[in-house]
Amino acid sequence: MLALKTHLFSGFIIYWDLQTMALLAIVILMVCLLSFMLLYLLIKAGHEKKHAHWRSIANTLIHKAVFDDEDKIDERFIRETLNDDKLAKNRYFRKLLTGEIVSAKKNITGTAAENLIQLYRMLNLDKYAIKNLNSMRWYIKAQAIHELTIMQISDLVEHLHQFTNDANEYVRMEAQTALVRFNGFDGLSFLDTITHPISDWQQIKLLQLLTLLPPSLIDIAPWFQSENTSVAVFALKLARNYHRFEQHDAIAKCLDHPDSQVRLEAILCLNEVYTDETTDHLISRFLNESLKHQLAMIRVMQTLGTERDILFLTDLLNHESDLLKLDAARALANAGNNGMASLEEYSKQSEQDITEIVLHIKREMSV
Repeated sequence: MLALKTHLFSGFIIYWDLQTMALLAIVILMVCLLSFMLLYLLIKAGHEKKHAHWRSIANTLIHKAVFDDEDKIDERFIRETLNDDKLAKNRYFRKLLTGEIVSAKKNITGTAAENLIQLYRMLNLDKYAIKNLNSMRWYIKAQAIHELTIMQISDLVEHLHQFTNDANEYVRMEAQTALVRFNGFDGLSFLDTITHPISDWQQIKLLQLLTLLPPSLIDIAPWFQSENTSVAVFALKLARNYHRFEQHDAIAKCLDHPDSQVRLEAILCLNEVYTDETTDHLISRFLNESLKHQLAMIRVMQTLGTERDILFLTDLLNHESDLLKLDAARALANAGNNGMASLEEYSKQSEQDITEIVLHIKREMSV
C-alpha cells in the first residue's frame, strides 16, 4: 500500500514538473515574441525616420531643379544639400532619390523637365541605370530601361535595340517602347528582327505612342509577310490607322495568310483601306473562311458593298446562321440604290419568311 502511494506521489511530481516546464516555455516564448516585436517597431521607426529625412533631401533637390529660374543646377547647392559623400553612394538612398526624380519628370515638361534631367545626370544616376542594363534579373533590367527612357537619356538608343527581342516580355516591352519614344516611326525597325510575339497590350501601347507623332510613310509592306505573325497583325493595324491606301494590294494578299488572326486583321483593315475591287477579294475567299471571318467580311461589305454584290448577298439570305443572314440583309440594303428593293423583292418571293428581318433593317435605317 505504501509502495502504491509512493508511486502515485512520484507520478504527481513528474506531472507537476512537466506542467511547470511547459508554462515556463510559454512565458519565455511570449517574452521573446514581445521583445522581437518591440525591436522590430524600433527598427521600423528608425527606418521611417531615416527615409523621411532622405525624402526631404530628395524633395529639396527636386524643388530647386523644378522651380529655380536658372537654366543650370548649382553643383555647390547639391553638395551642401547632400552634406555627405557617403549618402550619395548609399544604394537605398539612391533608389529613393531616383524614384522621386523619375516620378516628378513624368508630370512636367519644358525647362523644369530639362533641369531634372540635368540633376539626374549630375548625380550620376544615369550611370547606375546603365550598369543595371547588364543585370541578370529581368525586373532590374526592365526598370533601368524605363528609367532611362523617362529621363530621355538617348545616348543608349542603339544599345537598347538588343533588348527588343529579349527572352523576358517586360524587358522587350520597355525596350520597344523606348525606341519608339526616342525615334518615332523609325524606332519600329525592331519589327524587322524580333522573333518573340508582340502582345495585344503592347500593340495598343505602341499605337498610342505613335498617335502623338506626325504621320510617316515608312515602308510597312515587308512586315505583312513576317514569319512573326504578331508583326504582321501590328503592321495591318498601322495600315488601317493611317489609311495607307497604297498598300491595298499587299493587304489583300494577307487574306491568304496561313494564320487566322492575320487574315481577320486584313479583313478589318480593308474596311478602312479599300478600292473598287475590295469586295471582289472578300467574295472570292468567303466560302473558305470560318463563320467568324465570314461575319467580318459581310460587315465590311455593309460599308463597301455595291450593286454588283447584290446577287452574292442575296444568296446569303439562305444561310443557316441567323446572325450572318441578318448581317447579309444589312449589307444588301446598303448595296447601292437598288439594294433595299432587292431585299424586299426577295422577301416576297422566297419560301422562307424574312419579314421580321426586313422590318428590323428598315427601323435601323430610319433612325
